[in-house]
Amino acid sequence: MATEKKRVQRRASDRWVYAYELDPPQPEPRFRRIRALLRRAQIAARRGGRLWTGRIVVETSITHILVVTDDPGQVRDVDRAIEKELHRLNMDFALNGPARFALPGTNARVVRRKPPTKRRRVA
Repeated sequence: MATEKKRVQRRASDRWVYAYELDPPQPEPRFRRIRALLRRAQIAARRGGRLWTGRIVVETSITHILVVTDDPGQVRDVDRAIEKELHRLNMDFALNGPARFALPGTNARVVRRKPPTKRRRVA
């Protein structure tokens, strides 16, 4: 029982981050459906007592869709829906992560992430 409590406590402090990188950068209006997907995923995670949040960051040289979660495998359906929408919009992207990170004041160790996986549209 103590082991299970410790496992749950350790899991609560875990944070994972991953990112879609879109190159070339995309204009803000193209992300309407993806924003809706991100909102729905966040609401569903909150209802389940989980952490999941996603943001679109538009820069001059690249666009990112950043996701922070406590379980990178919890929302595979959301990831597939994001990728499907990116394909529909004819956007090439790379997926980086997931990489574990620690918030200040936590004891979680940082795990090095794998190199980005390039994903392209399949004709």
